[in-house]
Amino acid sequence: MISGHKLTTHAMLGALLVMGALACEKKLSPEAVQAQESAKTADSRVAALEKELAELKTGKAQDADADHVSKGHLKSIEKQLSDAKKQAETKKKAAQELAAQPAPKEAPKVVIVEVPAGAKLEVKLAKDLSTDTVQAGDAWEGSLAESVMVDGKTVWPAGAEVRGVVSQSTPAGRLSTGNGGLGIRLTYVGKYDVESGVFLVSGTPRGERNAKYIGGAAALGALVGILTDKHNKNDHALGGAAVGAAAGTAVAAATADTVIRIPVEKPVSFTLAAPEKVTLK
Repeated sequence: MISGHKLTTHAMLGALLVMGALACEKKLSPEAVQAQESAKTADSRVAALEKELAELKTGKAQDADADHVSKGHLKSIEKQLSDAKKQAETKKKAAQELAAQPAPKEAPKVVIVEVPAGAKLEVKLAKDLSTDTVQAGDAWEGSLAESVMVDGKTVWPAGAEVRGVVSQSTPAGRLSTGNGGLGIRLTYVGKYDVESGVFLVSGTPRGERNAKYIGGAAALGALVGILTDKHNKNDHALGGAAVGAAAGTAVAAATADTVIRIPVEKPVSFTLAAPEKVTLK
């Protein structure tokens, strides 16, 4: 049986522990809170890419053409995963550093705006991309051709730096269908890592070109469907991917050449596949 004195002692110790824990909990600045949220989002993206990569490695392609397309997509995801891990580590360190700093007595006003999924981003490439100069997994750079606005606020201004990854680079005639394709995905806007679908220019050795935008982050099924369809039905294997004619299809001008290009002259349209929270000051 525990005496009343021991109960009082235990109660006091418990109270001291609670008070100590509360004392350790410091008030974080808005920047520190947002940095922690950003770090969590980055970790979630790493986990999602790791899952997609594992599924790609265990999946079996139906034929040689599908296998070729799948291998290109695999390189693209590996590049994205490598970049995402670096970004997650950077954000984690930033969150830890901000959490260690004392919160200012008068914290500056911080506005957090969520750019919704489906938001359009017009991108100007830094240089031409073509199937004879880039491979799946290669990085590309550019800038925003137009500002991105949300509720009247400029979230990302025109001219903001962007980066992306090549999802597919197959010259026309490389596959048994005669088709080929050059696909790119947007992965960063400024310091923010984003998810977008794939802008794809497909074509044949005869010079037929067709620009499409494949909505959603998981685009392998759509790429396989467009590039390996021997009956030129294009959309037969797209599943739930939203595919439509891309805005500004002048980038798909016909040339009797196996090389497929995306030139700098015409901005490329992307759509966010997932919302992104942006901090404004």
